[in-house]
Amino acid sequence: MFQTVVLVAVTVLAISGCRKAPVPAESGAPAGVPPAAHTGHDAAQGGAPAALADWARGAKLYDGLGTFHRTVTTSVPEAQKYFDQGMRLMWAFNHDEATRSFAHAAELDAACAMCYWGVALTVGPNYNVPVMAESRAKVAWDTLQQAQAHVQKATPVEQALIAALAKRYRGPQPLDPSNSGPVLTAHAEAMRDVAKRFPDDLDVQVLFAEAMMDTHAWKLWTVDGKAAPGTAEIQSTLEAALKTNPSHPGANHYYVHTMEASMHPERALASAGRLTDMMPAAGHLQHMPAHILQRVGRYEDASRANRDGVNADRAYMAATTPPDYYAMYLAHNYQFLAYSAAMEGRKDEAMDAGRKMHEVLPIEMVLAMPGMDWALGESYFVMIRFGLWDAILAEPAPDARATALTGAYHYARAVALAETGRRGDARSEIGQLDTLAAATPADAGAGLNTARDVFAVALATARAHLAQAEGKLDEAASQFRAAIAKEDTLAYDEPADWFIPVRQQLGALLLKMRKNVEAAAVYRADLVRHPDNGWSLFGLAQSQKAQKKDGEAAALERQFADAWKHADVTLTASVF
Repeated sequence: MFQTVVLVAVTVLAISGCRKAPVPAESGAPAGVPPAAHTGHDAAQGGAPAALADWARGAKLYDGLGTFHRTVTTSVPEAQKYFDQGMRLMWAFNHDEATRSFAHAAELDAACAMCYWGVALTVGPNYNVPVMAESRAKVAWDTLQQAQAHVQKATPVEQALIAALAKRYRGPQPLDPSNSGPVLTAHAEAMRDVAKRFPDDLDVQVLFAEAMMDTHAWKLWTVDGKAAPGTAEIQSTLEAALKTNPSHPGANHYYVHTMEASMHPERALASAGRLTDMMPAAGHLQHMPAHILQRVGRYEDASRANRDGVNADRAYMAATTPPDYYAMYLAHNYQFLAYSAAMEGRKDEAMDAGRKMHEVLPIEMVLAMPGMDWALGESYFVMIRFGLWDAILAEPAPDARATALTGAYHYARAVALAETGRRGDARSEIGQLDTLAAATPADAGAGLNTARDVFAVALATARAHLAQAEGKLDEAASQFRAAIAKEDTLAYDEPADWFIPVRQQLGALLLKMRKNVEAAAVYRADLVRHPDNGWSLFGLAQSQKAQKKDGEAAALERQFADAWKHADVTLTASVF
């Protein structure tokens, strides 16, 4: 959701222009990959625009971005249009395209203080990308100076917003998690004062909430569901804004992010519903409902949201060249689609989404964003989920520089080899993963977790599969329980950094061992964490049948049939 620059940069954001526009093929590109997926690599290496004029280049007005409007001090109607679009794109987390709109607005009206404010705000760090490279820092500082130079003609609230933003930057210095804490906190505190001064300005309230969110990005709740410092204030601020205007795009979007890792994600269901088609050309807003729908067990609805996000993103990338690393956000939609489709038993769609994620996210870009490579391992995890052992063993080894992806590869091979009876080779793969884990730096990332933490789950799970293949069922159960204990400590991410809930594997083993009561308890625990998932409903029904609880089993079978109605595989156990 951050360590330095990890999967978080991949998780969320997107926007589009002409929805469902055809995506042209590019010479030399993989079939069906938008050209922008290749321009993104240069940007990831530091190729972001370096001046206001460069950011403004290619700006255009898009349809399908809703009707949000905020009047600012400008005498140029076209500048107002681009400012409004910049705000819409900012609410939708396509920060770079927002910057381009704000920059063009500033070109249209060189005296528009708020147009410069928009550039300075959106070119900097945000909830998903907690860094600001040197080229961006220079633009942020320069445009902040321009905003301050024209502030006398601005309204009192505009003056207050610009003054608060001045707390965010102390010069044209790059920012990352090692040095951004004090300035992000100072900005949030300044925005609190602005929010108090202008309590009826909903945009100000939402901007204050966002500033607070940036100080604890993706860490608004602890693993056991307790609110982090400031989270209650963020929640109450957004709830008050939504009570006044239930259709505010930023308030709904940020409320989903605020509540998704909580113990009550269902509180954001209304916001998730409102986001659907609020801005049909905004890929990230189309995708965002999935963050709540997945949590409450509506897997097909989550898949649909991700499909819509993919369509909008591909249309956007076909219509323009994104200013920087936009391909990551399209890849995230595919990543999330693979996860949600797998949860509802859609093997073909999950496999296809995993392949397309690789197509739009070249390894060079992944290597420029350490920790992001764990997401690419999802293609292996889909194959494990559906028992495609030969397909796993046919996969070539990944680039060894991608540490997390290499660990995922060894894990997948270890499981496949154990499941196909090649126990010695499985033991060798486990050894290689163990060696890799020991050599991995403690702060190396894998999604929103460390590589070592996900490797610990992988090692215990792989050892469980090997023990099971050797007929050592008690040892296998012990290893699965060890894996569950480690899985339960992983930080929240959406989709989860651990793809297949280990309880579903332990439950299947316990049924094989005729420990039906224990199996039922394990499946029930998984259903608390992943409501209404067909894998555990199937296993729980089996355990109830084995206990001669035919009425409960029949009810569970009906639940399973509903959960599995879109599946293209038949289950004989809760795992393959």
